[in-house]
Amino acid sequence: MNKLIIVPILALTFSLPTQAQEVAIDKEAPKRMQRDLFFLASDSLKGRLPGTPESDVARDFIEQRMAEFGLEPYGEDGYRQAFPVPEYAAVDYDKTGLKLGKKVFLPHVDFYPVAYSGNGEISGRTLSIGYGIVKEDGSYNDYEGKELTGKIAVLNVSSPDGVHPHSAYAAYHSVNQRLKLAKAKGAAAVLLINPEKTASDVPEFFKAINSIDIPVLFVRNEAVAEKLAKKSQKVSLAVNMKERYSTGYNLAGFINNNKARTVVLGAHYDHIGMGGENSLYKGAPAIHNGADDNGSGTTLLLEAIRYYGKRQDTNYNYVIIFFSAEESGLIGSKYYTEHPTFPLETVEYMINFDMVGRLRDNRLQVSGTGTAEQWDEILDEPILGLDIKKDPAGVGPSDHTSFYYKNLPVLHLFTGTHEDYHKPADDADKVNYKGMAKLASMVYTITERTAAYERLNFQKTSSAEQKTTPRFSVTLGVVPDYLFGGPGLKIDGATEGRPAANAGMKAGDIVLKIGDFTIDDIYAYMGALGAFKKGDTTTIVYKRGDKEIEAEITF
Repeated sequence: MNKLIIVPILALTFSLPTQAQEVAIDKEAPKRMQRDLFFLASDSLKGRLPGTPESDVARDFIEQRMAEFGLEPYGEDGYRQAFPVPEYAAVDYDKTGLKLGKKVFLPHVDFYPVAYSGNGEISGRTLSIGYGIVKEDGSYNDYEGKELTGKIAVLNVSSPDGVHPHSAYAAYHSVNQRLKLAKAKGAAAVLLINPEKTASDVPEFFKAINSIDIPVLFVRNEAVAEKLAKKSQKVSLAVNMKERYSTGYNLAGFINNNKARTVVLGAHYDHIGMGGENSLYKGAPAIHNGADDNGSGTTLLLEAIRYYGKRQDTNYNYVIIFFSAEESGLIGSKYYTEHPTFPLETVEYMINFDMVGRLRDNRLQVSGTGTAEQWDEILDEPILGLDIKKDPAGVGPSDHTSFYYKNLPVLHLFTGTHEDYHKPADDADKVNYKGMAKLASMVYTITERTAAYERLNFQKTSSAEQKTTPRFSVTLGVVPDYLFGGPGLKIDGATEGRPAANAGMKAGDIVLKIGDFTIDDIYAYMGALGAFKKGDTTTIVYKRGDKEIEAEITF
């Protein structure tokens, strides 16, 4: 990430007597939020997937509430800002197939096209090109002595020593680059195989097609893959697919207090529908109601509309934005910040609510605390007895990131993950509504306190956000407690059949060591995973109560 030189605007850094004041909790707020969330997270809305009629019902509900409290429409069409949302690419399996000789294979079960594929029909003989790797120094060449022109290449997606960060072939792991090389050497089509299971299978579901203009199929059937690797086969194959888009809607409203500065409050109202690629549920497709993620943030923002819409705080103008397609990759908020409906240079800061429905023991995480010089001072004053874990990073897996990239101070409220995350069990009856009311009052308190400063001085954050995207191909199968302050990684749950559960771990345990790696925090945990590949066996040390337990795990 490029570091920008920021010339800070001088700010008043003294504390005003009013700064320590707290806005009292509205005792009626839990009931109101419970009514809203039970509707938004009901089965009738089928998980609020963007582009569906049920998502439109949620949109209309939110719009009605915005109008009820007199918010000025601040979208491009009333409150609405429409934008394209990529859906999973549509494969026409009537025109997509695979045959070896006369045997016809089943889509999904035996094979599927991948994101790099082009459309077309090819018949011919196969030629195994191993891993399809040619080292620049000439020390390794899978094509040596092979003429590929016009043939159907069979390419192993792993490498001679597997796919992991310490591989001697790490520079050649890119399947896309190996496919481009196969095409350049004359391949008419490519069949991908993964017989050794030392690499991940190429994803079956994808939204963007990055075609290399020849057909590419992944062969899931292990017996067929083994046959293709050993001997040339007569093959017929075809691919026909295209990208699809639906329409998502951001909703924006304005509370005009005739101030020079504006505060943005935001939350995403979409979820993942019946599950799909983003689901952590292993059963048949089911409604993922997303009560905590992010019906809770949506509901909290609806409650905030009541407070700010009734002019109980006139320190700033307020722009209220409900984003869609967050679960698809922050698409809605990215689109909004690239196509803002008001001047972003008037924004003082942005506060984002995402998964704020499971407050436990008054503990929550507030991210973005390093994005303004004054955040530490503002948040270090007690707020309603909340135990705040501060994370300075401006970049994270929610919509505040889009505003941070516009050089704006941000905060992101988060009450922690749980076993129901991205599963059908994330329901409204598990939400802590009194806790949400407390967080609403926390937000009101923050906007009161920041008014004591002439300006908040934006600053870049770097170290924490660079740690958030380590490269690793294995996992313990745990739900981390992101609010735990360490040392170690506390877990909220362990998935049955995965390494941690197989080692006897359960919710509340604290990971202290994996192999030779000491686990100080979640970043050390993710860094440790980068040293292992599928099939590796090592030891894990974890703490349960006052007892340390050592066990063997296999990734």
